[in-house]
Amino acid sequence: MFKSLFDRYRGKKIFMNMFRAVFILPAICIFFACIGGFYWFKSNRIASEKQNDSSMLYASSLIVNNMIDRMSNTMKVLRNDNYIQKALAKDTFSWDSDMNIAAREVLNMVTVEPLFQSIYVLKGSDYLIKCSNPAYPLGKSADQMMIETFHQSRFGAYGAEYYIDIYGKSQTLLYLTDGELNPHTGEKNSGILISMDIGKAMDEIFPSLLGGEQYLLADAQGTVIYACGEGYAKGEQLTLPSFLAAPESGRLRQAEVLQLSGHRFLVSCVNMENGFYLMHFLPYKYVAVSINQMRFTFIGIVLLLVLLLLLFAFGMSNWVYYPIDAVIRTTDPANAAGQTLESISGRIGNTELSSIVQTFRTMFQTVSDMNLLREQKELTHYLSSTSLQSKLPEWVEETYGKPGIHSRAVCLRISDMKDLHENHTEDAITFALQTITSVTEQVMKPLGDVLVHPVDEEYTAVLLFMEEPVLPELLCTKIREIFSVTRELVYIGLDAGISSEKTGFGDLAAMYRMARAATAYRYMYGIDAIITEEEMAQRALHGTGSADTKNLLLRLKEGDREQFREEYLVIIKELKQCSIQSARETLLNMSGEMLRYYNSLNCYFDTLSLSDYEKLRAQLDAYDYLDDTWEWFSRMLDKVCSALDKARQGEREDVVDQALQYLRTNYANPNISAQFIAEQFHITPSYFSRLFNERSGYAFPDYLATLRIEEAGKILLREQNKSIQEICEMVGYSNASYFTATFKKKYGITPGQFRKKSARSTMFLQE
Repeated sequence: MFKSLFDRYRGKKIFMNMFRAVFILPAICIFFACIGGFYWFKSNRIASEKQNDSSMLYASSLIVNNMIDRMSNTMKVLRNDNYIQKALAKDTFSWDSDMNIAAREVLNMVTVEPLFQSIYVLKGSDYLIKCSNPAYPLGKSADQMMIETFHQSRFGAYGAEYYIDIYGKSQTLLYLTDGELNPHTGEKNSGILISMDIGKAMDEIFPSLLGGEQYLLADAQGTVIYACGEGYAKGEQLTLPSFLAAPESGRLRQAEVLQLSGHRFLVSCVNMENGFYLMHFLPYKYVAVSINQMRFTFIGIVLLLVLLLLLFAFGMSNWVYYPIDAVIRTTDPANAAGQTLESISGRIGNTELSSIVQTFRTMFQTVSDMNLLREQKELTHYLSSTSLQSKLPEWVEETYGKPGIHSRAVCLRISDMKDLHENHTEDAITFALQTITSVTEQVMKPLGDVLVHPVDEEYTAVLLFMEEPVLPELLCTKIREIFSVTRELVYIGLDAGISSEKTGFGDLAAMYRMARAATAYRYMYGIDAIITEEEMAQRALHGTGSADTKNLLLRLKEGDREQFREEYLVIIKELKQCSIQSARETLLNMSGEMLRYYNSLNCYFDTLSLSDYEKLRAQLDAYDYLDDTWEWFSRMLDKVCSALDKARQGEREDVVDQALQYLRTNYANPNISAQFIAEQFHITPSYFSRLFNERSGYAFPDYLATLRIEEAGKILLREQNKSIQEICEMVGYSNASYFTATFKKKYGITPGQFRKKSARSTMFLQE
């Protein structure tokens, strides 16, 4: 085909000249245009990445800045609180109604701000009021650390503190202090310390990172406060003085491609209002991915355009050359002219008008959907925001605003999200949420204006705007009606939290947060719980008791299932009067004791590690309600009873082998005796001694003494710098005289003589 086409136009100079004129110059222009376009794209891409990265970092810095500003705003509120001022003004500590109100104010601050680690109100070298987040339990050592931090701090200036919590996890705190100085000594008389878990805040803002990517929060001196990702570590000094100096010149945010430690990074920095820097280190390879992809795209475009240009040049040359060729061939081109005449009136009119009408309809529907979605996003953002500066959407007040309005927030929480997702399709879940919204609107409508807004799949906000106050009993009745209807219609259970009633619109976001926080106490109340803000505060302040679990463990060791369950139910009843933290800690201790006992039945005597307790805590925290934890304890009870039954059936043929293995590892334990070992294997001491003698050929005390003395002889020769007393204690003896007598009975000489004799023998062999 190509050969015949080539032969057809070979030697035709007019055709070839037209082909060159149409092809070569445009091809050169396309080539250079693509090269210029690529480099233009590259520079714009890098500039766009800088702009996007700095804008993203700036947006994140606003979140971080708001979190830090909460500490300052909270400090202002507490400093201006009359009850706290009265507490600080006292010369001697006394707990009265003013102090109780001050403590409740501090508690409310910690409850409202989940990222607050603790708030201390201090007087001299001790604290008057302390409130810590339940997620950050603080002991005496932590209290002392916070007191020392207060006295070493500078009022009004942010500081960082690092410590290891009781779970062995490194924590990073950002703290702020304020108070009064002694006018004579300049020492701190009293004040307030607020600390925030800045590490958790940063991890929530930047939850997932690429390989080599890092986010840093640094202070004005360039010291890293917290680091997300690999690279710089917290407490490290940044080695970029020239880069950090730029924001001080007035540029709040910037981004540059820099060479650091042999690698290129896109480094962005934001100078925040409170004196901190937020920095982002992104490996340049992630920026270069799209550039490299576009390089091959441009190459493909060049090849495609050249091919199209080649075809176009050939077609154009042939189209121009065709009449000439036709004349030469003495052909009549009149028919061709007739074939090129076409009427285009049939391609316009109704079809285009129909398309335009359809386009306008689509645009109108899109705008309506966008407005509805915008209003929903505004309300969701307002209710979910923890910032004191968050603003109520104008359309809410315009729609529901009336003179003398009373407002109250209710938070409806789906009881079991796991069951919802496992047993329902996406369409069914959407229908269920819509049903909850519709039912709630209908039931609550008689109380006043109601705004029902699903914040997410689990939580639904119900904002009530009433002309007259509504009694809590009536509100609870309405909520239980909602529970009943939704359970019958969509088979979904709900719990509810109720905020205090406010006059006017108040702070709806804060009211919703309190109602949402109250739903956490469903753990204590059980299924279909309805908890008010007042009940939540009462629990947090006064529910600090505990339960006695000794009888439960005795019933466990007896293998009495019925008595065990009765004791368990008594404990659960007592725990329902405690705080959530106390209840969870008691359950954790109970589960730990049961696991240790079960391990001992299986001849595993090591103490539980921190990792073991973390696994137990995760298993118990998986239950939404306190009553449901019986499932875990029932399973463990079955395991323990099975192990006890096995032990009672006399399956102890391997007890001597396990005892010998235990002695080889733990011979240095001074508490080891036949009774001690027998207790480990849950048999009587006399039976164990007889079994040990029959199977090993040794009396238990003789074997233990021989094992210890032989190990002592090895240590005497191996560690010449150890004293006889130290070696005595290393093999399980507390009395050096008794050890020497036993050693002499075994070897015929004292330990000192044994060491000297062995040393002389070694020297003789060396000579």
